[in-house]
Amino acid sequence: MLLITHHTGENHGLLGPQIVATYISEKLKIPTIVLGLKRGFKEEEFFKFLDEHYRRREKVVLFSYHCGRPDILELAEKIKTKGYRTILGGPQVEKDISGEPDLRNYPERIKGFSHIFDLGYIGPIDGMTEEILKEKRGLFYGNWRRDIEVRVEWDNLFVFGDKIEKIQVREAQVLRSIGCPYASKKEKLLIDAPSFLFNAEPIEIECEGCSFCDVAWDKGYRGNLADEKILEQIENLPTINGRKIPFELIDEYPIVYLPRLLELVFTSDINVSQINLVLRVDDILRRKQTLEHCLVEMKKRGLRLFISSVGFESFSDKILKNLNKGVKVSENLETIRILRELKGKFRETVFYSRDEGAVHGFIHPTPWDDPNTIFEIQSVIGSYGLFHDILPCHSTPLIIHHGCALGEWARKIELKYNIRFSRRVNIIEWWDYKKVFR
Repeated sequence: MLLITHHTGENHGLLGPQIVATYISEKLKIPTIVLGLKRGFKEEEFFKFLDEHYRRREKVVLFSYHCGRPDILELAEKIKTKGYRTILGGPQVEKDISGEPDLRNYPERIKGFSHIFDLGYIGPIDGMTEEILKEKRGLFYGNWRRDIEVRVEWDNLFVFGDKIEKIQVREAQVLRSIGCPYASKKEKLLIDAPSFLFNAEPIEIECEGCSFCDVAWDKGYRGNLADEKILEQIENLPTINGRKIPFELIDEYPIVYLPRLLELVFTSDINVSQINLVLRVDDILRRKQTLEHCLVEMKKRGLRLFISSVGFESFSDKILKNLNKGVKVSENLETIRILRELKGKFRETVFYSRDEGAVHGFIHPTPWDDPNTIFEIQSVIGSYGLFHDILPCHSTPLIIHHGCALGEWARKIELKYNIRFSRRVNIIEWWDYKKVFR
């Protein structure tokens, strides 16, 4: 069986899809591999491969992490018309399958993917049975819990461009936190109207976590896995030259756990090479001393810490507020100061800069850009030399998935000011709008 997903072709693993493929292979006894589709893959060659692969197999195809790519969704629809059973899993499933609300009155809204997929599977793979896999239709909801299945076969990843190729995984992930603690609190916020609506009133929405987050509604925050589960995952990582490959600890607030993680690794005599962190600004601010203590211990053992992404997102207080990041520009800058200071002390142990491979969050453009925000951002960038180590080569435009909190903001803007944003796949294109009259 194939689990089809987005992949760049680089040597990094895909934790979620590979857990699913491992579970189905080992628990349900249905051999399953993960097949990442490169952008620009050759569709004709792919269908030749698909027909051959399923020649003597039951025609069930799984999809996950489509990354909003129209080509993957169009492919899924074509596969379905060929008589295959199609299943979509992963974050965003519920709202991607269902589409936007009130479609009867607003037919221009995203209709969802229920016509493409026979089943939308929500939650951990632990609840999957052969009956669900082969017969269930509509939406299925699994239950999140702290003892979920985390066994991963890292040898089951392939990619397809014009032919199938095996990926030798050189960088992986270890799951600790199910969801994000910052998304555990639901609150009402006033989000500014787009800057092109001069002097328009702010819009009130309910938000869990960052307003643009496209997975917060899926998990919220369900707690952390036990130490045994963490250790199990690390022990199962591939080894190169006697050391475990670098891995990202999936945890939005990982520093509080880092001392315990190092203790587990050191006492278990596991030879780890590098730990990667993707984290929030406030984690570094609150736990600088803990981080520095960990770096002392890591330096002694030649273990590297790669701070691969910090969610700065903007250097305008107005935009940070509308993104509901929970921090101010001054806190972003203090975090950068801390990172630079630590680099000076632990030059061969900690890595955080763009030249070292980090890609920190910087969202631009946004709907709230105006001369004031642009001046503010450019002034900060110039004054603090952010191009030297922090800013990515290219910023990321604000992406509004129709199910996130800003999706509701966009719909309220449309109704209140009689405009219509265009849609594409599962995205509301806030930059493309027209005036409507009813």
